[in-house]
Amino acid sequence: MRMNYYPPCSSPDLVFGVSPHSDGGSLTVLLQDDDVIGLQIKHKGEWIPVKPIPNALVVNISDAIEIMSNGVYKSIEHRAITNEKKARISAAAFAHVDDELEIGPLDSMVDDPHRPPMYKKIKYIDYIRQVLARKMDGKDHTDLVKIQT
Repeated sequence: MRMNYYPPCSSPDLVFGVSPHSDGGSLTVLLQDDDVIGLQIKHKGEWIPVKPIPNALVVNISDAIEIMSNGVYKSIEHRAITNEKKARISAAAFAHVDDELEIGPLDSMVDDPHRPPMYKKIKYIDYIRQVLARKMDGKDHTDLVKIQT
C-alpha cells in the first residue's frame, strides 16, 4: 500500500505529483480524494483527468495482467498532478503475483495464426527488478518483455 500527500503547488503546470508510468503488478486499487482531481490517464495520446466519484475506488489493470493476457487487457499509463490551491491525499493498494511465478501469455490468450505470443516469459521478480531499476517514463518498461516482430 502507498499513501500519497500532495500539498498545494504554486506551479502545477511545471510539477508532477507522480511522473507518467504504469504499475508493474497485477491490479492497483486507488482511493482518490473526493474533492480534488489529481489522477490523469493517457488515452489516445491525450491526458484525461479522472474525476473522483465520492466513496468509489478506481481499479487499474497493471503490467502483469497485460503480459499474461497477451496484450488483450492493457495496463494503463497514468500520472498524478498537483493543484495550485488544494492539498489532496490518495491511497493505493497493489496486488502482485508470486515473485517466483513465471509470467508470460497464458495459453488461452494465444492463437498462433491470429494472435501469436506478444510477450516473452519472465520470472515476475526479474520483471519487477527491471521496472524498479528504470526511471518512471510511461510504459517503456513493458518493451523489455515484448517480442519484437
